[in-house]
Amino acid sequence: MKRLVSLVLIISLILGFAFASGTQEKSEGPIVWKFSTFDASNSSYAMAYRAMWDRVEKESNGRMKIEMYDLGQLGGEADIITGVQTGSIEAAQVGCALLAGYNDAFNVGDLPFLFDDYDHADRFANTEEAAEMNKTLESHGLLVWYWSIIGYRQPNLVKGVINSTDDFKGLKWRTMDSPIQMKTMEALGAIPMVVAYNEIYNALSTGVVDAWMNDGVAFKNLSIYEVAPYYSDIPLFASTQTCVISKKAFDALPSDLQEIVKRVVSEELPGVIRTGWNQNREVLKDLSANYFKGTSVVTDTAPYLKLVQPVYDQLVKDYPVCQKYIDAINRVR
Repeated sequence: MKRLVSLVLIISLILGFAFASGTQEKSEGPIVWKFSTFDASNSSYAMAYRAMWDRVEKESNGRMKIEMYDLGQLGGEADIITGVQTGSIEAAQVGCALLAGYNDAFNVGDLPFLFDDYDHADRFANTEEAAEMNKTLESHGLLVWYWSIIGYRQPNLVKGVINSTDDFKGLKWRTMDSPIQMKTMEALGAIPMVVAYNEIYNALSTGVVDAWMNDGVAFKNLSIYEVAPYYSDIPLFASTQTCVISKKAFDALPSDLQEIVKRVVSEELPGVIRTGWNQNREVLKDLSANYFKGTSVVTDTAPYLKLVQPVYDQLVKDYPVCQKYIDAINRVR
């Protein structure tokens, strides 16, 4: 009888453990990733990202769920990068300029007149040199498989447009706190002035500065045409962006989910960034037709590029590794 009771207890314990284990497995739910974007959720760019992550969810059969946080809810770009490194944020849309803090080669992205258009940037993004740049980020906990441009930081002036190199001369020009931007504006004959982003509207309206540069979405969001109603279409500075993945979060995935994430992001991201490019072009088209008082289009950038060549020379002197990537960008021009 004692043996029978013991056997019953053992069977009960085994069944209990099996049931508890099954219940726990069912209650675990999907792996949840947080993705940060600085666009509004209803923008075409953010919706393209949403479609990319929807595909990840679908191909994982619901084993992954990606929550999107728009308009920088998770912090500024520098904070976001730190979060991605630690794994507290699994993925994020970021500007590539930040990546120069981890690999000097990414300083090339700040150079003026670097890319002719999206297709030129896309051709470079598919070179061995670009892949090499991306690979170096892994040691810093960052995975980048593709990056390109969503537009340009283009001239926006209080009075008049840019038709020639002479039109830059003597203008008080707002720049970011970027040595390359400041040296570029000096080379073009303007007077660079660092002004915080949230102070730009007032700086333009009060005459603190005469001009600045950014992409179409920024012009629209700031209603900048109210104080600076002149815009010039010239590829002054590229706005480079990517989707960066947390290596810590990626490595924690089962191998089959790793394959899905890498494949889907690699396949979809070029189209996502092209959507950002198209979004900027559409916004600029609308602003030019309905809001700006005057616009110009500069098609021959050779005279401008000649003036800023010393900026290229100085960058290569400071960061010799950059020459290799400048050469690769020119090779696919």
